[in-house]
Amino acid sequence: MQVSRYFRPLLILASIMLMITSFLFPLGKASAEVINREKYQLDWSYSAQYGKDIRTELLKNASGQIAYCLTYGLHSPNGQDLPEKGKTDDIVYRVLLNGYPQKSPEQLGVSNWQEAHYSTQLAIWNALGQLSISELKHHNANVEKAAKAIIYAADHSQDTQDITMNVIPAEQQKATLKGDFFETNLYVVESNAKNGSFKVQTNNAPSGVKIVNENGEAKDQFGLGEKFRILIPKNTKTGEFSLKVASNLNKLQAIAYKGTETIQDATVLLERNEEKVSADLAVNWEALGSLQVKKVGDNNEALKGAVFEVFNANNESVGTITTGEDGTAALSNLAIGTYTVKEVKAPEGHVLNPNPQTIEIKTGETATIQLKNETVKGNIEIKKVSDSGNVLTGVEFTVFKEDGKAVTKVVTDKNGIAKVSGLTYGKYYFQESKGLDGYLLNKTKYPFEIKEHNKTLTFEVQNQQVKGNVQLLKVDQDGEKKLEGAVFILADEKGKQISEHKTDKNGLIKIDNLTFGKYQFIEKASPNGYILVKEPIPFSITENGKTIELVVKNNQIKGSLEITKVDVADGNNKLPNAEFTIYNEQGQEVVKGKTNEEGIAKFEKLPYGKYTYKETLAPEGYLINEETFSFEIKEDGQIIKHVVEDKKIEGILEITKVDVADGNNKLPNAEFTIYNEQGQEVVKGKTNEEGIAKFEKLPYGKYTYKETFAPEGYLINEETFSFEIKEDGEIIKHTVQDKKKEVPPTPETPQPEQPTKPQPEQVIEKPVPTPEKPQQIEKQPEQPKEQPKRVTETLPTTGGKQENPIYVWIGVACIVLAGAFYALRLRKKHN
Repeated sequence: MQVSRYFRPLLILASIMLMITSFLFPLGKASAEVINREKYQLDWSYSAQYGKDIRTELLKNASGQIAYCLTYGLHSPNGQDLPEKGKTDDIVYRVLLNGYPQKSPEQLGVSNWQEAHYSTQLAIWNALGQLSISELKHHNANVEKAAKAIIYAADHSQDTQDITMNVIPAEQQKATLKGDFFETNLYVVESNAKNGSFKVQTNNAPSGVKIVNENGEAKDQFGLGEKFRILIPKNTKTGEFSLKVASNLNKLQAIAYKGTETIQDATVLLERNEEKVSADLAVNWEALGSLQVKKVGDNNEALKGAVFEVFNANNESVGTITTGEDGTAALSNLAIGTYTVKEVKAPEGHVLNPNPQTIEIKTGETATIQLKNETVKGNIEIKKVSDSGNVLTGVEFTVFKEDGKAVTKVVTDKNGIAKVSGLTYGKYYFQESKGLDGYLLNKTKYPFEIKEHNKTLTFEVQNQQVKGNVQLLKVDQDGEKKLEGAVFILADEKGKQISEHKTDKNGLIKIDNLTFGKYQFIEKASPNGYILVKEPIPFSITENGKTIELVVKNNQIKGSLEITKVDVADGNNKLPNAEFTIYNEQGQEVVKGKTNEEGIAKFEKLPYGKYTYKETLAPEGYLINEETFSFEIKEDGQIIKHVVEDKKIEGILEITKVDVADGNNKLPNAEFTIYNEQGQEVVKGKTNEEGIAKFEKLPYGKYTYKETFAPEGYLINEETFSFEIKEDGEIIKHTVQDKKKEVPPTPETPQPEQPTKPQPEQVIEKPVPTPEKPQQIEKQPEQPKEQPKRVTETLPTTGGKQENPIYVWIGVACIVLAGAFYALRLRKKHN
């Protein structure tokens, strides 16, 4: 290819710079490559910058691999032996990866390999900045489209020629036990290499370690893309070691070959090898096992609460364990080896086992041992005597477990002794189950506990005669009030009197040390205000020391009060909603109540005694009765009836009628009518000479009134007025104003010069002719000012539009023509 005359000085300068660089930084030894060329049609793109078609040739190395020119404007190599100078820029490398022959003509969207090659060469020169695809004039649309596609793909690629390798995971791995080996997770070797292999090298690994692939096959060498893991034999003691990955990797690289002053540089995609070694990777594992101790009793039952201490081979304590409900205790995460188990606390109720046990712990296994404990057993001895100290023979006792389950029976011998042996650990009680004649059966439960091995517990139990107590409580029928002063006779079963007793202030009678037998209480006198109990109250003394508690209720004398509330003026008018409050003799409030619709208030079940009552809330519209009334309940079922009268609340309404213009002008003979709240007329009345109308004895309530007849010469006041009578004797005062009637105006006003002396005759006479004058005016057609507009007249147009001006213009035109005609005639006249 020929060099443009404009481009030649730049190439000369670049050559000089390369020569200086070669002296300053001499190149090391490098391999060389023979590059040959082949020509084909080259006129698919025209460069305005260079003023010619862009031409290229097909370059190949000795192996037949396609090469590309790197320096536009110089000759292509043809059989020259060009030295290798390293890798080209990654940007050229990305063009080569996305161009021909890495991509087929079909993939590049062109018709043949020539278009694919030509497009790739243009893209390389474009990437190096030696020409611009967008500035070229393309004769081949396929070439233009393919070159742009290659450039776009290269610009959006992150591919690099450097070979990378990473081993994942890089952090320390803990191997876990699976079957007979500790296994790591899978390792993955990640690389951008095209292909290659690697080996795993271990450092200080224990014996038996395996390196296997994903399928578990042990291998010395792995292909790129294979995964591997580390296997460590399960019986290997806890430890760790390191490993690394050494690889030999291959990857395509864009190798550049140096041309001469006239021959341009070339590049070829070649596969190159490179060795990589990873950083150290750490692996650890823990070889652990567990132990389990099972604690059982004499009958192989599980024992809870046994405590064991565990020691390693160096006699160091590694933990303390306690058996649970199932009798087992476990200790986990123990390093493999030999351990000793020693019982330090026996289960409750059992004897401590003093013999230590040895156990071997293996990886991933649980070593188990079973230990038995003997149950704690003890004895009891019971001595039976009377309350006077005599030994009692033949008394039977029953021994029970704490839960009430009988264990055994035993009888006292001639010495009054009963023995029970071999009782197992636990809580018990014994109880006399069969006594002697003449003695009270002792039902007391005597608890005891067996907790020390082979120990004997001793007891002494007495028998006594049966004696008991009685307590009588006297209360009212509600059981709340204790009754003092009730007299009772204590008698035997046949009614024979033994003693007489009276209830104290707490309502109690207490009698102690009554011997075994049947008794009865007979009430002789009841408390004041209560009804006597006539039936005897029986009871029995059957248990020693027991107090019989009796509760005797007396029904209180009760009566009723019935109050009828009436109007004082009309005894037949019964008044509801009157409230009465009843007080006892001490003045304390007992009960409140209101009269019903029949005016009756009933107070029932009032206890015996003296009372007062008074009205505490009067019916609406009535004055409260301030009197205090007394009554007394003395007999059961008594009914006392009272009638209480109330007076109505009454008030006065006083209306003063005045002139609205002169408040001092009081107006007589104004009639007012008063209505109740339902609108019914109550009373009428007129104002006196002082202009006052007084309405007295108006009952409590709301009213309205209005003027129903006005004084002469005044207009009636149409307003309705309201008032309310709320308090007895209340006087409500209102002032109501009236307006005078207006005198009809005279048709003619008086003469201005004589305002003080109007003539009545004129006032009367002048109204007669006034209605006639307008009739005469309306009949005169010659007075248009007073005539109304006729409906047929044209109304003015509204809405902002003017009248049609055509008529105006016609008039103006007529006037102008008339004037012109007149002027013409004058001219002719003068001529």
